[in-house]
Amino acid sequence: MEELIRGAEADIILGRWLGVPAIFKVRKRRPYIHEELDRRTRSARTIHEAELLVEAKKLGVPAPLVYHVDTKAFTIVMQYLPGPRLKELLGATDHRLDLCHVMGSYMARLHLGGVVHGDPTTSNFIYSNDRLAVIDFGLAHRSALVEDAAVDLHLVREAMSSAHAGVGKSALEAFKLGYSTEAGSKNAEKIWSRVADIERRGRYARSKWGE
Repeated sequence: MEELIRGAEADIILGRWLGVPAIFKVRKRRPYIHEELDRRTRSARTIHEAELLVEAKKLGVPAPLVYHVDTKAFTIVMQYLPGPRLKELLGATDHRLDLCHVMGSYMARLHLGGVVHGDPTTSNFIYSNDRLAVIDFGLAHRSALVEDAAVDLHLVREAMSSAHAGVGKSALEAFKLGYSTEAGSKNAEKIWSRVADIERRGRYARSKWGE
């Protein structure tokens, strides 16, 4: 077993399941929360994330296969997808803007299916086995609200403008084209219009508090 990530909420461990490489996502005890409430919350979130991983695949979005869910150990055992993250590829010479287009189409599929990812940064898209896949549904939830889909897209815009300063504009345009192609221009325009509203509200709040 090899610990890959030690997070605030969960640890990501690389191990083996029935003889094949697998990722173990283990939700950790939070000592500042009542023990029984923490147990119920971790169990519910473990089940919820596993369900949304399965739902994503049903919607045609590549994601890790779920091998096993242990609600008592608050653990999801899932497929290990080796390969670089989109964040790393966008820093390469060719920038792989084609993958930003694919990322956009995947996000549209999730939104059309009523799934909001919650943390759609380029760190959570991995290029494995010659295709892009989506990982980490820990903050994902079901919603058909335009506002929630728009928050997802706002996070994409923020990530691309801050983490990919050199290619952020081109990457976002490729993403938007992929999203619009999958969702339809009318749906996409409605959601991007709400993104603009969210950003205006953010600027107003910052100016109000003197930031």
